[in-house]
Amino acid sequence: MGIWSQAKWITAKRYGKQMPMFGRDLFLKKQPAKAEIRICGLGQFALFVEEKEVNEGVYEPGWTNYRKTCLYSTYDVTAFLNRGKNRFRVMIGNGMYHVDGERYVKFTGSFGDPLLIMALCVTYEDGTAEEFVTDGEWSCCPGPVMMSCIYGGEDYDASVCGWKAAISEGKAEWIPAAIYEGSVGALKKAGQPQVRIQKELQVVEVCRLEDGRIRYDFGRNFAGRIKIKAAGEKGQQVIITPGELLLGDGSINQEFTGDPHYYVYTLSGEGEETWMPRFTYYGQRYALIRTDARILEVTGQEQYASCPETGYFKCSNEMYNRIHEIIVGAIRSNMQSVFTDCPHREKLGWLEETHLIGPGILADFDAKKLFEKILDDMEDSQTPEGLVPSICPEFVQFDLGFRDSPEWGSASVLLPWYLYKKYGDMQLLEKHYGLSERYVAYLLSKARNGILNYGLGDWLDVGHYPSHPANTPIPVTATAILYQDLTVMAETACVLGRKEEEEHYRKLAQDCRKAFNEAFFYPLSKNYANGSQTANAMALFLELPEEEYREPVLQNLEEDIRLKGGHFTGGDVGHPYILRALAKYGRNDIIAENFMKTDFPSYGYQVSCNATTLCEDWDGPNPEHPVMSQNHFMLGAAEEWFYCSLAGIRADASARERIRIQPCFPEGVDWVDCGTLTPAGMCRVYWERKEEYIRVEVTLEKEEKICLSLNGEEEFVKVRGSLEREVRVK
Repeated sequence: MGIWSQAKWITAKRYGKQMPMFGRDLFLKKQPAKAEIRICGLGQFALFVEEKEVNEGVYEPGWTNYRKTCLYSTYDVTAFLNRGKNRFRVMIGNGMYHVDGERYVKFTGSFGDPLLIMALCVTYEDGTAEEFVTDGEWSCCPGPVMMSCIYGGEDYDASVCGWKAAISEGKAEWIPAAIYEGSVGALKKAGQPQVRIQKELQVVEVCRLEDGRIRYDFGRNFAGRIKIKAAGEKGQQVIITPGELLLGDGSINQEFTGDPHYYVYTLSGEGEETWMPRFTYYGQRYALIRTDARILEVTGQEQYASCPETGYFKCSNEMYNRIHEIIVGAIRSNMQSVFTDCPHREKLGWLEETHLIGPGILADFDAKKLFEKILDDMEDSQTPEGLVPSICPEFVQFDLGFRDSPEWGSASVLLPWYLYKKYGDMQLLEKHYGLSERYVAYLLSKARNGILNYGLGDWLDVGHYPSHPANTPIPVTATAILYQDLTVMAETACVLGRKEEEEHYRKLAQDCRKAFNEAFFYPLSKNYANGSQTANAMALFLELPEEEYREPVLQNLEEDIRLKGGHFTGGDVGHPYILRALAKYGRNDIIAENFMKTDFPSYGYQVSCNATTLCEDWDGPNPEHPVMSQNHFMLGAAEEWFYCSLAGIRADASARERIRIQPCFPEGVDWVDCGTLTPAGMCRVYWERKEEYIRVEVTLEKEEKICLSLNGEEEFVKVRGSLEREVRVK
C-alpha cells in the first residue's frame, strides 16, 4: 500500500449539531506535474483545495458497514495545486454514519465521531516526489455545516468562513485533530459507480402562497437536492422544504416521506451566493421557500449512481411508454450506493428489489459494479448462523419479522445467478458461492418438514392491511423462494464444476418440491393454497406442479384475473411472478390488456393520476387517495416484460444460444423499438405491423448465433449486423 499505509485516521468531536472541518496547509516547493489523493471521510465528505471543491456534486463514500469496510476515493488534483502554500480542507457530514434525532429520522444510531484518512502523492517534472498523509499535523475547527442528518435535512451558515483562510491566520478556532485509536473497517477502493449530480432540472412553475412562501415545481419527481442562488444581508435565512405531494393549501405534504425534512441556508451577505446541501438528499417534485432574501435562481439537482444506460424502450403505445418512464424514473431515484426502497422516508437497502426487479434494471442499466458492491454488503452483514438480513448494509434492525425474510435474503443466492446469466462472469459466482451456500443452509435449518413458515410474504399485495399480505399465505412465498434458491444453487454448482454439490442441491430441490406440493396443492380445485394469483403464478413459473396439472393451474390463474376485472392482486413478491408466469405460458395478451387499465389497481391508474415515478402502492399522486410514497420501484416488473416479451430480447450468457429473440405481438401495439446490452454487445429489436404481416428486424453489435422464435417456429441463425424476417399475423 506504500504511502496509504502511513496515513492515520484522524478524528474530531462534533460541536453539538455543528459539524467539524479538517484542514492542513501544505507547502509545495515546485509546481506539481502530477498529484493524486486517496481519501475517505466518515460519514460523508467534501474535499476542498483552496476554495475549489474537488468532488463537487458527488455523494461519497458509499454506504457500508463501517466496522468492516470503508470505501476510499481517488482523485487527480494536479490542476488544483500550485507552487507554494496550498490549503486542504475537508468538510464532513453525518450520512448514515451518525443518525440522531431532532427532525425526522427513520432510526437513530452512530458509529462514532467523524473520521478522516487521506494520502497525497505529488510528483514534479524532475521526477522527485513528496508525500503527505493525515497525521498529527492536521487541525480541526467548527465548520459551516450547522446541522447534518441524512433523514432530517441540512443547515449551512455561510457567514462561518474562517476555515477558508490559512490556519496560521487564526480566523477560525483551529485545534489539533486527534489520532483515532479505535477500530475501523478495512479500507477498500470504491469500485461501484459514483453517486453524483446527473441532471439539472429547471423550474416549470412558480406559485406564491398566501403566507408569502414561494413554491417551485420541477415538473417531475426525482431524488436529489435543491440548489439556490440568493442575495441579501448577512444573517438572513433561506428555509427550503422539499416534497413530492402537496396539501390542500398548496404547501408541501411530507406525511408519507418523512416529516420534517428541510434545509436552512444562512447568508454571508457577500453578493450573489450559491448553495445546495452536500450531505443529504430527498425525493421531491416541489420546493417551498420562505425567506426575506432575494431568490435569484432555483434548480433541482438529480442524483443517482453513474451506471451506464445500456437499454432503451419505446413503442407505438403511449401508455406503455409512460409506464416505462415512471419505472425508470423510480429506478434512477433509488439507484444510489445501494438500491434504496425510497429516496426519502427510509433510504435503506431492502434486498428483495435487487432480484425481483433485477432483470429489468439490468436491461436498462449496466449495474454490474453496483450489484457487486451490494453483494459485498451482504457478505459484511451475514451473521455467523448464515442469516442475510433484509437490509444491507444493516444500519438498523427492525422487529416483527422485518430482519429475516426468505424473499429478501434470497438476493444472496439469486442475484449472483442473474449477474452470471447477464454477463457470464463465473468469478462472481465463485466469489459469492460461500455467501449463497451459508444462506441456503440457514433457510434449511429453519424449515420444518420442508416448509418455511415465516417472513414478510407477498408484501403490499392488493387489499393488504396495513402492509402484510392479504391474499397469499406466508409459507407459500417463503417455500417457493427456498425451492428457487435450491435449483439456482444446483445450477451454480454445475457451472463451477462442483458435481457432488450439484447433485446434493438437486436432491434438496426435489424434496422441497414434493413438500410444497403436498402442503399447498389441492388436486380437486387444481389450486395452490387458497388459489391466490401469487400462489398459482409462483408455482407455475417455477414449474412446481406436475405436468398434468399445469394447464388447470394456469386456467385458475386466468380465471381469478378475469374475476378481478383483469387486475393483478400480487404484491412486492408476487407481481413479478404473475407477469413471468403469464409470459412463460404464452398469455401475454392478458398482460397487455392489464397494462391498458386506468382504474385502481394498475400502472395506468398511476399514469392517469400524473405520476412521474412509480409509486410504492398502486395509488398514484391523487389528492383523494394517496397513501404511500410516490417513488418506489418495487412494483416495476413491467420493465422485464417490455424487454423480454414485448421486444423478445432474452439474453442468457449460460445458454448454448446466448441470445433468443422471441417477441410477442399483442393488440394495441403497432411497432416496438427496443435495445439492450447482451453477450454480443448491443442488441436491437424493431418490429412493426404491415397489413397482413409483421416485419421483424434484429441488429447485433457483434456476430452471434441466435435462436429466432417467431410465432412458435424456431430458427437458429448467425447474425452479423442486421437480420430481417416477416411473420404472418395469426
